[in-house]
Amino acid sequence: MTGPAPIPSQLKAPRYPDVLQHVARTQGTPTYVYFERTIRDQIAALRTAFEPWGVRLLYAMKANSNVDILRTVLAERVAIDAVSPAEGALALLVGFRPEEIFFSANNMSTADIEWAAAKGVTLNVGEDGSLDRIADLVPGSEISLRVNLEVGAGHHAHVVTGGRRSKFGIVGDALDAAITLAESRGLTVVGLHQHIGSGNLDVNPMINSVERLATLALKMPTVRFVNFGGGLGVPYEPGQSEVDLHALANGLAPSFSRLVERGIGLWMEPGRFLVAESGVLLAEVADVKRRGDVSFAGTNSGMGHLVRPALYGAYHAIWNVSNPTGKLEAYDVVGNICESGDFFGRDRLVQHIRRGDILAILDTGAYGMSMASEYNLRPLPAEVFVEDSGQVRLSRAREDDEMVAARYLHHFRPELRTN
Repeated sequence: MTGPAPIPSQLKAPRYPDVLQHVARTQGTPTYVYFERTIRDQIAALRTAFEPWGVRLLYAMKANSNVDILRTVLAERVAIDAVSPAEGALALLVGFRPEEIFFSANNMSTADIEWAAAKGVTLNVGEDGSLDRIADLVPGSEISLRVNLEVGAGHHAHVVTGGRRSKFGIVGDALDAAITLAESRGLTVVGLHQHIGSGNLDVNPMINSVERLATLALKMPTVRFVNFGGGLGVPYEPGQSEVDLHALANGLAPSFSRLVERGIGLWMEPGRFLVAESGVLLAEVADVKRRGDVSFAGTNSGMGHLVRPALYGAYHAIWNVSNPTGKLEAYDVVGNICESGDFFGRDRLVQHIRRGDILAILDTGAYGMSMASEYNLRPLPAEVFVEDSGQVRLSRAREDDEMVAARYLHHFRPELRTN
């Protein structure tokens, strides 16, 4: 792999454009490409920042459940935060041990609880109404409580998970009642967990929330660990700064000291921070057209493959892999889905775009493929994993249109099938 191309001041460039060109030629598009080196670098950055405190890292696999990414995380001795039985089951199949899985489904069904109990994973409970069921189904359990200490922050209202308007966690007076109920039903609260929101570049909300979490934990003699969540952001837009991990560690030090002195372990569950910048979505330009003063670059991908721009108004840098030195021009980069909200970027400066060019949509390693759908019955992208050695490997093959249609037909009743 060669180094990055020269970067126009207005743009953010991919680290390895030559690899992206190779993938587009050999695997076609649309394709997600993930770089192992980036994931390992992000893990190392967190470990360095929190080394004095022995913070245990868990990967929030809802960000991206690609098997090669999970294997990389496993090799780095990072544990798993799973939010569904299928996530937990996949983690077990990849090789994680039950004690390395923190099961944090919200609004748990009885089936969720029974799965967690059968597998022996750590059960994290965010609804006080679930405690009686847990006591009945799994008497004498050791559990963690997901608490909501009314600190919330995130890059968009839809990803703020703290505060009274959030569905997540046990809040206010209900928390005291939940702790009392757990004790009365023979459940032992060995952990406390909170998550304030996602995509944060400002460290102060997390510092504030951990201060409150530490104060609560120190009042509970049975607590053995606190999980202070994830939610660290990455700089998606040019001009944004990375999270200041040094400032975060310094700000958390007083709370960490209080907890460590009591023998309470420190856990953290990053998702986006570990994988977002590792990922690139490659799409081919199917058409370029002009409507008045707006130029549209239409691609063979769309919101079914990357919903974040449509859902959150999220920004992802766009780079023309085929014409990296082209003149910068303004485009609405749009997809092939029958929705007006189907876009990757509005009024975006991109190197001159021609039909057949390959566009790289950057920082899509988190909440890209994991939120993808087959809306309009468009097949999901392929996934490619680039190892540290430079080896480029197909991680997940792309289905073609006929394969998708046949799979859908297979799920219908036999009498409704056609020959």
